[in-house]
Amino acid sequence: MTAEDPIAVLQEHLDGLQEEYGPAHPEAIETWTKLAELTGQRGDPRGAARLYQRLGDTLREHIGPFDGQALDAYEGVARWVAGG
Repeated sequence: MTAEDPIAVLQEHLDGLQEEYGPAHPEAIETWTKLAELTGQRGDPRGAARLYQRLGDTLREHIGPFDGQALDAYEGVARWVAGG
């Protein structure tokens, strides 16, 4: 028995949440954040920054540009661009 890739598991879970509830649902946002962090921790800081950028852009569109969660996502972009 092989263990599943945790990044693939999180991506699949996120896809399901977004399909069922939309991208701005609290559980989808939390999963998206976990996915971005794990991606960076696994050695892909550019991938983490891209995930945070997409999250921030999505939240800006659905919730508003000054929402705290959107701003947190952009902070995640800056953090991973700076090296994690």
